[in-house]
Amino acid sequence: MSDISYYGDNENKIEGFYLNKAQVLLEALPYIKEYFNKIVVIKIGGSMMENDAIMQSVLDDVILMKYVGIKVVLVHGGGKQITEMMKERNIEVEFVDGMRVTNAEAIDVIKMVLIGNINTKIVSFLNRHGKTAVGVSGNDGSFINCRKKIYKKDGKEIDLGFVGEIKDIDSTFIKNMLSNDYIPVIATLGSDNQGNIYNINADTCSSSIASSLNALKMILLTDVDGIMTGNGQNVQGEKKLISRLSAQKCGQMIKEGQISAGMIPKVNACIDSLKKGVGRTHILNGTTQHSILVEVFTDKGIGTMITL
Repeated sequence: MSDISYYGDNENKIEGFYLNKAQVLLEALPYIKEYFNKIVVIKIGGSMMENDAIMQSVLDDVILMKYVGIKVVLVHGGGKQITEMMKERNIEVEFVDGMRVTNAEAIDVIKMVLIGNINTKIVSFLNRHGKTAVGVSGNDGSFINCRKKIYKKDGKEIDLGFVGEIKDIDSTFIKNMLSNDYIPVIATLGSDNQGNIYNINADTCSSSIASSLNALKMILLTDVDGIMTGNGQNVQGEKKLISRLSAQKCGQMIKEGQISAGMIPKVNACIDSLKKGVGRTHILNGTTQHSILVEVFTDKGIGTMITL
């Protein structure tokens, strides 16, 4: 057997493959340094919650972020699953400006879906990688303190039922989990001083959590690419993704109907968190493979960034 071996064409191809991978890691290095030991709040929502393969892909990205030193906080709602179960139980489904009207029957369904189904599944998926995640609901230890939301539209007060407005968040409760090297997985429920449990819009809840933690970044994952031109009934023409939007322009687009329905709470959540000190906010398509990693570890940018 010869004491000398040579690279053939196949070996050269393999070497090129791994060099490319190494280059990707080197390009990510500045971002890994920037985000090391910083808090990133990620809200999971949309159709990815119904597809185990997509959810696992998203959560694998979260695990990678954890192991390069990022403190990730996951927040989830469960809108589509809640709607489906409400319909199965013949409970009326009603929304006002993207907010779910929640009567006593509906809040029982919401608790069942958020805590008993979705939260448990997310934690289980994350813990395939070891003891990495802890599932909690905002009413655990009353760390999300709420009051009944009073909502007015066109000069009239609308009763949304058991929909909560956050008064304050015990950020120490979350920080303790982070300091013990866990990923908190938070179901968006809260409670008041009388022990009543309220449903909280997941985007709004994510914003409040991110603000309370002074997060470097908040990412709202959904099943659309971001904010598009051509949204709304009053706009004609081809839809294009808007990569960056100011808060002022967002307000104008809401008034013109270009941003509507469930996108309104997302946009408002981004603006509110920015005003309270969160570094950056993004709306991304979670069904696009590795969209979080592209956003966090590259300068390419993806989805829509909202700025002040």
